[in-house]
Amino acid sequence: MRSFTKILFFLLFFSCSSPDQNQPVSYDPPGSTDTRDKAIHYQNRKTYTFAEERISFSNQFTGARVNNVIRTGAGQFTIEIEPENAPINNSAWYAFQVWAAEEQPVQITLKYRDGSHRYVPKLSRDGENWQLIDAAKMIADSSSGIATLFLQIGPEKRWVCAQELLTSDKFQVWMQKMAIHEFVEKKAIGASVNGRELTALVITENPQSKKHVLVVGRQHPPEITGSCALQAFLERFAADDTLSRKFRQNFVLSAVPLVNPDGVDEGHWRHNVHGVDLNRDWVYFNQIETQTVRDFFLKQSNNGVEPVYFSIDFHSTQKDLFYTLDQDHPTRPPGLTEKWLARIAAKLPQEKLDIRPFGTESPVSKTWFYSTFKCPSVTYEVGDEVDRKFIQTKAQIAAEELMKQLADY
Repeated sequence: MRSFTKILFFLLFFSCSSPDQNQPVSYDPPGSTDTRDKAIHYQNRKTYTFAEERISFSNQFTGARVNNVIRTGAGQFTIEIEPENAPINNSAWYAFQVWAAEEQPVQITLKYRDGSHRYVPKLSRDGENWQLIDAAKMIADSSSGIATLFLQIGPEKRWVCAQELLTSDKFQVWMQKMAIHEFVEKKAIGASVNGRELTALVITENPQSKKHVLVVGRQHPPEITGSCALQAFLERFAADDTLSRKFRQNFVLSAVPLVNPDGVDEGHWRHNVHGVDLNRDWVYFNQIETQTVRDFFLKQSNNGVEPVYFSIDFHSTQKDLFYTLDQDHPTRPPGLTEKWLARIAAKLPQEKLDIRPFGTESPVSKTWFYSTFKCPSVTYEVGDEVDRKFIQTKAQIAAEELMKQLADY
């Protein structure tokens, strides 16, 4: 019970450290809007083996993040975790494997540089199926920003990650499944700094339509829950029912689900491999990823001549939020976002939606969508620890209510 109380305090500490809900206060560290290339620190991919207990740790898999492992006592280890560069938003990602020659308990302390513990560990025996760590098996110290885990390990490798792994390869598999539908096109639109494919999905039964919806996601590597919501959102547009078919016959939905594949696969906290927060590069477009996504959306809309009726960018934070445009920024069509959110709220009466209208001061994708197309533009932030089934349900409701709203246009 004591351990659970410490975890609860930790989560509340970070939730309560958010800015005033009515004020557009920046979470950004200094320099985040300077999107020129910055040097990064690549982690050393290796297996750390300790002969005393014959225990091993590894970061030799896609999406891993470990910078050092130190034995501090019998069965006790400290894992040091550093960001790709700093200063950086505190999204302290970690991911490693651990195993031992014989069954035994192990104590693992997660210690961070330029950040503090944020994500409650997820455990897996196969890298595919995940469960939240038992609350009694973790102590999070909010004053020092570290966390200590108590695990039982053996010859079978166990994954310990900040969130479940959703790497670029897994995205490609999911997008290929989406493309089984004849009305979904999967297309390569370019490549990241390190040559990973940037991929778009186009959902429509009427490619000649001049009415558009634009979707973007995973600009920040650790934001798994935003990706879960994005996938469920797009899957709803591909459903075999009257509502979805009507939408596809009248609109073209264009999505880039994974903008930062390099950051995701390298286990970054926030940035691409040029050390830049891509969601602060939607004014100067210094980075190849944002340039490529911008050019794709402009091409889809005939360089902005054809109307965009709605745009949305999926992210993650400590709780569910909708960042919208304030009343000083009228959209075409007018009032659609407000009606859409009201319909979502009506379908989820047990949950009070947290809606925060902002202007266009920040150089994020929401600003570019509005400045370029004057369309309704939303950033949907999904809570880090929200139940995954509820994330899917809410995202599907959001897609349904958007299609209903757009049926009038």
